[in-house]
Amino acid sequence: MPAPHPDPAAVVRSFIEAWNANDLERILAHLSEEVTYHNMPVAPIHGRAAVRDYLGGKGGFDWVDWKLLSLAVDGNKVLTERIDDFGWQGRRISLPIMGIFEIEDGLIRAWRDYFDMAGYRTQLSAPPATGD
Repeated sequence: MPAPHPDPAAVVRSFIEAWNANDLERILAHLSEEVTYHNMPVAPIHGRAAVRDYLGGKGGFDWVDWKLLSLAVDGNKVLTERIDDFGWQGRRISLPIMGIFEIEDGLIRAWRDYFDMAGYRTQLSAPPATGD
């Protein structure tokens, strides 16, 4: 589990580093046991174990590259503008995302990501890349 950070931005930056390492255990270690993870507009996921099941149920990512474009902090809330690029089952997915993280006791208690679901689904339905 990551050491508690007094700076909410440091927690989120460390979380992004865990994603870019494509390390599920490091990712989960940043989440509170009671985390709420909400990809808008789908239903929220409650609890670290449920997030583990959700992410693990996707079969893992081929690779991950989250690009942090902007970050703003308001108390315990961290707002991020990102491009989340990742490979999944031979497909390259690229999502512009606005994310909000609420930090409590050095862990992410709430995580909400806003993105274009139609664009995401179009990329998921594309044929896998060849030659990568």
